[in-house]
Amino acid sequence: MSLFVVKSANVLCESDVLDDLGKRAGSGEGECQMRGRCISKTNGVNTGIWECSPGSFDVLNRTNCESVIILSGKVKLTDLLVEGGGAAATKELEAGDVAVLEKGSSVRWEIVETVRKMYVIAPEKMSEA
Repeated sequence: MSLFVVKSANVLCESDVLDDLGKRAGSGEGECQMRGRCISKTNGVNTGIWECSPGSFDVLNRTNCESVIILSGKVKLTDLLVEGGGAAATKELEAGDVAVLEKGSSVRWEIVETVRKMYVIAPEKMSEA
């Protein structure tokens, strides 16, 4: 199928559409239990739904670019690559918020309330059309 349409974003918030993905690597004991569902991996672009219970973990030096829209819950993202040695910049995201995590970025994810996001992950280098 080359076209994926969701007529109501509420469908993406139903618990029964997600698979158990286990514990997030790098998180503390009992933290960050994940669930998700891949929607598409066409042309090297990974699109899907991801959910994570409270806890925190770091994603260091991303090798790809990820765009997310928060569907539910609350997360704090902290930029770990602050220029000039200043204080780390933290942004709180909740339902309806969008973030782009660029290649090379390093970010701490602090899941405050179980969060569900729709994501699009593009590879390091897209082939030219």
